[in-house]
Amino acid sequence: TLPGPFSDYKLYFTSTRAFLNKGIIRDFLPISMILLSVYGVLILVAFLIYRNLNINQKMYKLQYDFVNNLTHEFKTPVSVIKIAGNNIKSSASITPFEQQLYGKILDEEADKLNGLMNKLLSFTQIENRVITLNSDEINIREFIESTIDVHKLKHPDFDFTYDIVGFETFTTDPVLLGSLFDNLAENAYKYSSPGVKKLRILARLVRGRAVFRFIDEGIGIPSSEINNIFKKFYRIQNQYNQNGSVGLGLAFCKELVNFMKGEITVKSKVGKGTEFKIVLPYA
Repeated sequence: TLPGPFSDYKLYFTSTRAFLNKGIIRDFLPISMILLSVYGVLILVAFLIYRNLNINQKMYKLQYDFVNNLTHEFKTPVSVIKIAGNNIKSSASITPFEQQLYGKILDEEADKLNGLMNKLLSFTQIENRVITLNSDEINIREFIESTIDVHKLKHPDFDFTYDIVGFETFTTDPVLLGSLFDNLAENAYKYSSPGVKKLRILARLVRGRAVFRFIDEGIGIPSSEINNIFKKFYRIQNQYNQNGSVGLGLAFCKELVNFMKGEITVKSKVGKGTEFKIVLPYA
């Protein structure tokens, strides 16, 4: 209503819905989009910060555990060597039995140190691709039997069986394949209870690829841990890892297989055993 002499008149403003929609789109939508974009960026930044902090925390824990376990792995054989050396030094005379015993201890502990250093060096070389993949033809039966003989010598209670179907020779890098077989065999022995330390090795030629299966009857791997076992420095918490483990064994196997242009998978059942499957190119 207008004031004064125009009080009998009323002033109306009309606008079509299309005009209103156009005004909203022109004036409010850009501001809303800017606010939503800023809000989205802030959420993304917060998520990235949280994720990086979480990753850094996990990596710190893994590296901390690695240093502790590596220290323990080195400290144990060094301590044994020192004790044996002190006993030899302090003895007025050493009997042939003591000489043989201390010699055996020193030799075994030196092998442990050498094996650990070689594994660390090899892992670094494989990871950084600074070694060359050689190709030699091997007799697969002789190769598997040689692996079995070595581990039977180290562990007389280790029971092996094997079966080969479809091929007799295999062109590969024998050193890398030997490292792979040794690590999987040691893993099977370590994580099996006394009396059931058994390993079955199956070799098959399937669709032009060499397939190896390592099947044990050990303690098995929980399903929640399956996706972690190939990570560097990762260790499953169980009674077999109480004395320290660097956590490089299966990560090393994974790097070896990748370097050899193959695949490695695992399936396991707690209390029943574990099967590692390795698929490598066959030539």
